[in-house]
Amino acid sequence: MADKAANPKGPEKSQTITVSVSLPDDERARKAPLAAYAFSQGGKLLDVKSIEQGDVKLRVPVGAEASNTRVVVGPRLDRDQATVQEILRRGGIERHLRVDGAGDLEITFPIDLGTILCWLRGLCFVRGTVLKQTTLGGQPAQLPVCDATVEVYEVDPFPIIIARLPKDVIDRLREVIINPIPLPDPPPDPLPGPFPGPFGPDPLPRPTFAQPAAASAGSHRDAAMALASNRAGEAVRLAAMTASDLQFKQALVANELAIRPILCALFWRFFTMQLVATTSTDDCGHFSTWFFNGCGNPDKPDLYFRVLQRWFFFDIVIYGPTPVPCYTYWNYTCGTEVTLVTYHPLARTCPPCAPVVAGDNWVLFVAIGATSMNAIYGDSPALQGTTTATNKGLTGDGRPFGAILRPQLLFDNSLRESLGVKYYKLSWRRAGIGSWTPMLDEDIYRHYTYDVAGLPVSALYKLGPLSPPDAPAANLFEIPPSLPPQGVWGPVIAPTDYQNGAFKSTLPAPGITYNADGTEIGFDYSGQFEIMLELFDTAGNPVNIGPLGIKYFVPNVDDLTGTITTTDASTIGLVSGNAMIVTVHVDNNPTFAKVEPPTISGTPADPCCGVLDFSPGDTVTLPWLAKHKNGFATFTFTTKRVAQVVINIPSTPVGLVGTHSTSANAQTLMDTNLPPGCQAGGCSAAAFASVEYVTALATDGWSRLSGLDSWDFEAFALQKK
Repeated sequence: MADKAANPKGPEKSQTITVSVSLPDDERARKAPLAAYAFSQGGKLLDVKSIEQGDVKLRVPVGAEASNTRVVVGPRLDRDQATVQEILRRGGIERHLRVDGAGDLEITFPIDLGTILCWLRGLCFVRGTVLKQTTLGGQPAQLPVCDATVEVYEVDPFPIIIARLPKDVIDRLREVIINPIPLPDPPPDPLPGPFPGPFGPDPLPRPTFAQPAAASAGSHRDAAMALASNRAGEAVRLAAMTASDLQFKQALVANELAIRPILCALFWRFFTMQLVATTSTDDCGHFSTWFFNGCGNPDKPDLYFRVLQRWFFFDIVIYGPTPVPCYTYWNYTCGTEVTLVTYHPLARTCPPCAPVVAGDNWVLFVAIGATSMNAIYGDSPALQGTTTATNKGLTGDGRPFGAILRPQLLFDNSLRESLGVKYYKLSWRRAGIGSWTPMLDEDIYRHYTYDVAGLPVSALYKLGPLSPPDAPAANLFEIPPSLPPQGVWGPVIAPTDYQNGAFKSTLPAPGITYNADGTEIGFDYSGQFEIMLELFDTAGNPVNIGPLGIKYFVPNVDDLTGTITTTDASTIGLVSGNAMIVTVHVDNNPTFAKVEPPTISGTPADPCCGVLDFSPGDTVTLPWLAKHKNGFATFTFTTKRVAQVVINIPSTPVGLVGTHSTSANAQTLMDTNLPPGCQAGGCSAAAFASVEYVTALATDGWSRLSGLDSWDFEAFALQKK
């Protein structure tokens, strides 16, 4: 906090006020952050000085006429917070002096230990995290919102709100309580656009009105009906019917939890609040701050939060749900964590800061795409006991990998900062066969954001592949530094900001194709592939991990959104010399689907008109092909009569052969699942269609490779002879 006057030029004449602060002989008092302030009668800050030891001198302007100056001693605040109202709210001590230019002035403030301790103990510590709800690889994810401003507001206490409700609102409350009505909920979705609409940009944080005392009400409608049936509701209804306005208000205050949802839904405009603290989020979305909650104040504060981020020349609200009382943290316990979740499309994020439990000097092979190594046979601590030569490299639910595989790595900061390890290399080969091929299929980047003249600018930091002169050796990738060249990491864009390499598995294992009849074309190159990770120092030399105490790890959890606990990769056979080697099973083979014409006694439908004539007792056979070279697929087969499903074979494994059929009585197909008003046997002819869908199981680690799916259909008609 600066100790200079707010106006450095000031008027030509000024007067000095010597402020003597008499402190008790106590170490806590001597270390307390105190300050002396001078304000004009109207509250303008004239001067401020920190109180360290002895007297302090404040200089105030002298005008043509004598003026009244307010001298206040209290806790030390930043200049933008130092208003006379705020200092007095925090227990500051005020004196008034006449300033007329007639010599210097002196004033003494004796301050006892209790007052100083009140200034310290009256502080409330607030902490929390701001997250953005988004989607990564088709899966929901929460990313930290970094470089944002968090405003903390204290909502006026409930008794004060009730006391100032006007007569017409009290009468309306009586009606609602005596005759409960369904209450409107806040809107379920955020409004689009960068600026908050009438309900705010984010109506979906934790709804803190839903507390046990409110009969576990999960919505306004539930709360209204719960009020009508619980014991608190009976007392409030009795007061609503019989009590005076004063007694009714007392009943409302006594049953705050039961009444809060009603006020939230219908009378939210009567809730007011004041800004008590401002702070900012770090790279992990965390924030913390203090505000003064009062000396010996038994009431727990009720807090509301807004979050802003700068876009170009404006601060936009990315979290500010309304109505305010619906999203207030009532009876906040100082020091407890709050989580603010925004859905705003313009909220900028940083990479997730999930803590890694791995000791010192660690390298963590996290995932292929978003699939944890713990979910891959052969690479997983959890699946070691069930890994076989056949399933090695498959996911725990039996899926192979395909398309572009993007290994995800994390590195302990100590590698770059203390051990001189700056680079890594990823290579691949067919399992146990041939030489290693460096992963050079894509450039790997990280996004970072910095300000230029108050405007946010996004840039890319290239990790690799790097070769001289950008790196000391060929085909290296840089271990990401803790901080970008300027600004902060983010926005996080999947998969760019998660990948540390890219392996186009379709090059060594492209997959077969099919003729129209389902016969195969080409050779199957699918199978197990190995990915090797190596480390290099700042000079581009391979690193001997033993002397440096570096260890490779894999996660022993599937969920990578929280704390990532790990297992030493050497204990499950993944470390060879100074390298780590993992296995993935690659299969880029497409599926094949073909629905054949139905038959009766081996005779197919008429090829011209697609009509099958049947007699009572005839059986219709419906054949189809569903193929995948290695069985990594499932199929569904459905037959409909007009719009009604008559045959449904759901999610069945394909297997290796792929020839399937089902049979049904022809008349049963005519009569099954008839719409209302239709009579069995009432149709002499009916139209049908069979649809087959073959679903590939392969994944790139982020999502299923739906491009390998196939489907077919066949239309026909049944007609009685």
